[in-house]
Amino acid sequence: MRACNVLSFKKAYGKIQPKKINHLTPDEKNTIIPSFFLNFSCKKDDHYTETITKGSKWGIKIGSTPPVVYKQLQELAIEKGFSQAAVVYRQHFSKPQEIQNHLSLYQIITLQNSSGAVERAIIRFNEHTITSIEAGGALPAEIIKWPQDASDETAIHKNDPVELLYTKLLKVFQMPGYGSWKIILPDKPLSLPFDPDMANYPQWAFSFSEDIAPGKRGSSSVRLFFRNGKLSKIEHNYDESKFVD
Repeated sequence: MRACNVLSFKKAYGKIQPKKINHLTPDEKNTIIPSFFLNFSCKKDDHYTETITKGSKWGIKIGSTPPVVYKQLQELAIEKGFSQAAVVYRQHFSKPQEIQNHLSLYQIITLQNSSGAVERAIIRFNEHTITSIEAGGALPAEIIKWPQDASDETAIHKNDPVELLYTKLLKVFQMPGYGSWKIILPDKPLSLPFDPDMANYPQWAFSFSEDIAPGKRGSSSVRLFFRNGKLSKIEHNYDESKFVD
C-alpha cells in the first residue's frame, strides 16, 4: 500500500508561500508543483499490488498441488461470490475425441472455424440437456439446430439429451468443411469438479469484487503461478472505486 510522503515534500522544498512560487524559475516550478500534486494524489490508498511466495492468501496455500488449489478456490468462491477461474493461455482442441472427458466438467463449449470470416457456434448445456445454441459471426443469434445444413440425425438440437452431444460432435466433424473447426473451452466453472487438464497450464486467474464501505467497492484481480506441479506465487492487484446506488 502507498501513503503520501508529505514530510519528504517539506524536507525537500520547505514551506513555500505563493509569493515565493512567483519568483521561482520555470524549471523549479515544473519540478516542485507536479511533485506536490503527485504526493498529494497518493493520499488515497486505493490501489496496490502484492506478491505472495510463502504462506497463504485467502486460504490458498503456496506449495499446494493444482487439485488442492482448485478445492481452495472452490471454498474461496463461495466466500467471495465468484463462480469461475480462467486457465491462462489455454489452447483450443482440434477433435471431439480430445474433449470427451472434459464435457461433464463444463457447461459451455464454443466451436469456431479456423479460416476466413469468423463463424462460431456456442452450445450451452447442463447435466441433463442442451439448453441453448447460438451461431453466427460477431453477434451469434439463438437457433434450435446446428449446423443448420446438417441432417437431423447429425445436427445438435436444443433440448437434446446432453449424452448425445459427444456423438453428434463426432458426426459434425466428419461433415465437409467442419473437420478443421476449433473447440474452445470457457473459463472453468467452480461448481463442477476439477479438470485434470488445468494442471498442464502454469497460470490460472480469477477476480472478484466486494463492497467495503457505503459507496465504495474493492476489486481484486488475481493470478496463480505454478512451477514443478505446485503453486509457487500468488499475484494480487487491488483497486477501490466509488459508486452510487
